[in-house]
Amino acid sequence: QGRGADCATGEAVPSLSTPVLNAAALTARTTYDAAAPSGAATGGVASLQVLPTPAILAAGRQQVVDFVHALPLQPVALPLPITLPAPLPTLSGVTLDLRAALLSLIPAPATSLLGADVLTANAGVTCSGGAAALTGSSTVAGLTILGQPVSADGALSTVLPLVNSRTVSLKQLLDTGLVKAFDPIGVTAITGPALAQVLAALPLDALPPITLPAALADVQVQANTQSVDGTTLTQRALHASIALAGQPLLDAVLGEAKAGADPGACPAAPAGSSNAARTQAKADAGVAGQSVADQLLACSDRKLVLVDVLKQGDHVELLGAANRKYVGKRVAIRLRRGSRIVAHATVRKDGSFSTTAPLPPRAIMASHTKSNTLRYRAEIGKELSLPLKLQRRLIVNRLTSKAGRVTITGRVVRPLTTPVSTIRLVRRVSCHKVVLVKRFKPRGDGTFTITVKAPHGQAAAVYRMATNVREKASNPRSYPTFTLPRGVALTQR
Repeated sequence: QGRGADCATGEAVPSLSTPVLNAAALTARTTYDAAAPSGAATGGVASLQVLPTPAILAAGRQQVVDFVHALPLQPVALPLPITLPAPLPTLSGVTLDLRAALLSLIPAPATSLLGADVLTANAGVTCSGGAAALTGSSTVAGLTILGQPVSADGALSTVLPLVNSRTVSLKQLLDTGLVKAFDPIGVTAITGPALAQVLAALPLDALPPITLPAALADVQVQANTQSVDGTTLTQRALHASIALAGQPLLDAVLGEAKAGADPGACPAAPAGSSNAARTQAKADAGVAGQSVADQLLACSDRKLVLVDVLKQGDHVELLGAANRKYVGKRVAIRLRRGSRIVAHATVRKDGSFSTTAPLPPRAIMASHTKSNTLRYRAEIGKELSLPLKLQRRLIVNRLTSKAGRVTITGRVVRPLTTPVSTIRLVRRVSCHKVVLVKRFKPRGDGTFTITVKAPHGQAAAVYRMATNVREKASNPRSYPTFTLPRGVALTQR
């Protein structure tokens, strides 16, 4: 949107569905204020899935197939000699061809090369003291590569399985019905009733377990990067590349924005203008006077945001914020599964809104796969919020302020890690900076209540939390999870 063109305000937010790429929304947006002068650009993707092609799946499987084909026949000694029908002799041992059975037990390849809830890059330009001032930021949430949750902090270089390894026993191989048997020197095949007699006589511990190797892919990830060329800044949310045996499977930049100024575009600063410290003081004063809704909208390029979606008993609680021009307007809440409007709310004088909606049917809630499609979106006419998932692993149930203290009550959805991971509470002080407020651990059932000192002299504050959880009870692997940014109006003593 507007790449390489004159500065202008514009937007394109299509969805995308192809055999290898699905996204709920592709966002390309520019804004331009000629009077300031200032400009901003956003490029992003929501609910992204990059799917492997049949050729990629075949390449991953082929590595394991080649390993299986290279295996020799396996000699096995029988506990007691057995006499087979003529012309076969009495046998005290056999050789087994396990290759067909092993091929049938190769794990299925990963069904996704890369997935993400949100990948967004923002770039902005303003004039300060007669020169262009450039800023950039990125948001990366819910990133997975080859089906594995991945941390998106800075750069990552690792290997991940396109096809997982698997260890199989002789019993598992026999259960496939594909094991072949030969005489001890591996020449004469044993078939028919004689084969059944031989297989029944095999000791299940005759062979140690056989491990099928993983088809490992090299993964390179760079998140939240920016580069400056003269007076142009390029911000990238994510650059990911995946290669298998030296052959590239994916090389993609996802979420990119550019902003810049032509030479001479910024007017010279007048004599006696404010210095940098005074400018920062004014910005701090502006933040201090902002309401919860103002602060939540300040770091979004949208005029309507859905702040949180909470499952509360038999209903869903929805919280949001809107630009002040929408005060008194009616907000529609749409459940994107089935595209039904399930609730309405009215924007209050401070820009906030809240409402409740019925809980989706139990059959849908019970299915993990279907539950991940349960997303809600706020709408005022053509103004749309980003969609939010109903089910999260780190939840804020209540956020209150009294007498200069902020109390947060919430829950980490089990299974928890062992030992239980620390929760990190941060407060947003600008769109590009947070400060650590406290580290603490939840109770054994995952619930927590924490009280901290409110920042002095502010009308509102925005907090966020992060921790690690176990993917499932049977798997010790953990991955990071976060709350959405939540704001609270502050009461000072």
